[in-house]
Amino acid sequence: MSRTAAVVIIGGGVTGASIAFHLAARGVRDVLLLERHALASGGTGRSVGIVRQLYPTPETTQMVVRSLRVFRDFGEAVGGDAGYVACGCLIGVAPSMRASLEASMARQKALGVKAEVLAPADVARVEPRIDPTGLGAVVWEPDSGYGDPTSVTLGFADGARRRGVRIEQGVGVTAIRRAGERVLGVETTTGERIDAPVVVDCAGLWSPAVARLAGVELPIVIGRHPVFVVERDRDFGPPHRVYLDLAGGAYARPETGDLTLTGSLTDDEARHPMDPERLGAEVGHDEAGAALERTARAIPRLGEARYRRGWAGAFDITPDWMPILDETSVEGFWVAAGMSGHGFKLSPAVGETMAALITRAEPPVSAAPFRLGRFTTTAPAATFVASYLT
Repeated sequence: MSRTAAVVIIGGGVTGASIAFHLAARGVRDVLLLERHALASGGTGRSVGIVRQLYPTPETTQMVVRSLRVFRDFGEAVGGDAGYVACGCLIGVAPSMRASLEASMARQKALGVKAEVLAPADVARVEPRIDPTGLGAVVWEPDSGYGDPTSVTLGFADGARRRGVRIEQGVGVTAIRRAGERVLGVETTTGERIDAPVVVDCAGLWSPAVARLAGVELPIVIGRHPVFVVERDRDFGPPHRVYLDLAGGAYARPETGDLTLTGSLTDDEARHPMDPERLGAEVGHDEAGAALERTARAIPRLGEARYRRGWAGAFDITPDWMPILDETSVEGFWVAAGMSGHGFKLSPAVGETMAALITRAEPPVSAAPFRLGRFTTTAPAATFVASYLT
């Protein structure tokens, strides 16, 4: 049994759904998205959904600024509700990073980022529950915050369907067919052969395995990133801002129901490889201990919070902690993967960039820094924190 499609997208996370939406918006007909389980059931559904704008390069800054506009006006831009909460985001750095931070902020403001650098003593006027001890400076991004990755995925998917995209859940890809260095299509778990001149690997944590079906090796490590949930005391007061403590190594993101999502910014996830099938596995209170201690130092009132649960999240990590957005050596086989923890916050811009590249149009943001071939010369970055500042 066989059929055809103009484009087959493999993976129904936020990246795949965004690409499908933006391809349809460009007038591409006969787009088929295949998801082996359910939409947003992979890494997207385990993302904490933080949106911050501090990035080290012009291209990533432009992408997050474009994405933020979409999140803030999702109903009109896409349809549906992104669950976006513009509570503001604070990013604390050590004294040794202050000069680099100020230079980066000067560049970013020229690209449309609304932010200011605060002295540690001035943080209290924005979020008095943060302990500024050990900080050299703090970035305040009033428009940043967090969204709901699952809702965003479903919004993009519904918008894509309205434009004619076919989305099939419960259908995995077992083979990618090619003739020499040209992709021909895919074979699925339902026994179908789908002929397509364009196949896009958006499989997130499973993207290296999918790429191998086409004979392509991706420089991606699947790294474990545990997420912990604590319940704030009833007298905690209003929800806190999103806080990323790069100096102390913790982040905290408020959630409804007096909950906070938190985790580590000190662990090098690339050194903790994980089988992606373990995504979402429960983690115990013992493992949470060190991370929660750092969180309590950053926001002391959270030291009184009650631990509720934790799960094993994961990142698909490239050597420089930036995405791969490119056509591979196999003509027609494209990759949008290696999001390295940036997938949700960049997803609207990644979708429009990939749609432009696939249709051979000029992308809104230069895709040159995201080419697969860069890894022949790129030295690895140290950790996820290195993706904030050069």
